Amino acid sequence: MKHIAILSSGTGGHVYPAYRMAEEYIKLGYKIIWIGTENGLENRVIKNKSITIKHISSRGIRGKSFMNKIIGLLLFIKAIYESFLIIREYKPCLVFGFGGYVSVAATISAFILRKPIVLHEQNAIAGTANKINYYFVKKVFETFPLSFNKSNNKIINTGNPVRQKLLNLEKPELKYLSDQSFLNILIMGGSQGSSFLNKVLPFALSYFYNDNISIEHIAGMNNKYSVKLGYDKYKIKATVHEYSDNIEKLFDWSSLVICRAGSTSISELAVIGRASILVPFPFAADNHQLKNAYYLANNSATILLQQEDDFVENFVNTLNIILNDQKRLYTLSKNVQKIFPEDTVKIILDESLKIVG
Repeated sequence: MKHIAILSSGTGGHVYPAYRMAEEYIKLGYKIIWIGTENGLENRVIKNKSITIKHISSRGIRGKSFMNKIIGLLLFIKAIYESFLIIREYKPCLVFGFGGYVSVAATISAFILRKPIVLHEQNAIAGTANKINYYFVKKVFETFPLSFNKSNNKIINTGNPVRQKLLNLEKPELKYLSDQSFLNILIMGGSQGSSFLNKVLPFALSYFYNDNISIEHIAGMNNKYSVKLGYDKYKIKATVHEYSDNIEKLFDWSSLVICRAGSTSISELAVIGRASILVPFPFAADNHQLKNAYYLANNSATILLQQEDDFVENFVNTLNIILNDQKRLYTLSKNVQKIFPEDTVKIILDESLKIVG
C-alpha cells in the first residue's frame, strides 16, 4: 500500500484544504500519514480511518520573545529528527506540505530522504514557511496568482481545495432571484472566532429592523453567551453558535456572508457563489488577509471594509445600499465564482501524481 505524507497543522486555513486533498488521494487507493502537532485542529476534524496522524514537536518562532525563539529553535531541530523517523518508517511516495511552521521540519527531512515534495500556498502572499519550503519542492500550487512574486514552470495557479459538502448548494441564479429587501446574514470569525466582529456587529446591526434581516453568527469557542447578550441588548433576533459542524446548511441559507479574509473562507465563498463583506484581520502575518481581500475587491467580487475607527459608519452605509439592491448581490456572487480555477482538485491531483510517476 502506497502512502502519501500530508504536512498540516494549526488553524482551518491549513487543515481543511489538506484534509480535502487527503480524502481525494484515499479515493485513489493511497493511505495518508498526516504529520501535525498535538494541539492542531486536525486532531478534532479528521475522522477518516485511512489517515494516521503523527505528532512532531514543532512550534512557531516568528514574533516570539528571545527565550521562546531559543526553545522554538531547539524544538525545530527535534522536529526534523522526529519527521525523519516517520518518513523513513512509512516511505511515502509523495510529501505534500500546506504551509505553517509544522511543514518546514518535515519538508527538510523529506528532502534529506530524497522524497518528492509539493506544497500548497493558501494566501495572496506566501507565508514564511512556504518561502523556505519553496527551495526544496518540485511543484508549488498557489491559490492566488503571483503569491511568491515569481512566475515559472514550478508554480501552478490552482485555487484552494474546499470541503466537498459545499459543492451542491443553492446557486446564485436562484438565491438572488427575488427583489425583496431582506437579507439572511451569516457572520463568521474563522475557526477561532473574531473578537472584533463579535463585539461590533451587534451594535452595527442595531441600525436595521428585524423585519429586514435574519442573522446567524458563529462566535467561536466560549464566546456564544457574550455575543448573544450583545444582540439581546439591542433587541436583535439572532442565532449565535460557538462552532458549526453543518456550515454547508448555513451557507445554503445565507444571502450575505460577513467574515474575515482567510483563504479558506474566500475559497468557500467562491465555490458556492455568495455575496460577501470581507473584514480582514489587521494583525495577520504579512497582512496577508488584506491582500487576499484586495484581490477580490479589485475584481468586483466582494465589498472590502477595513477594521478601522469608522467601521460601523461604513458598514451601516454599505448594508443600507445593498439591502435594496439584489442585482448588486447577484453580481458579487457571480464575480467571486470567477476568481479561481474551477477544477482546483483535479489540477492538484494530476500534477502531484505526475511526480509520483
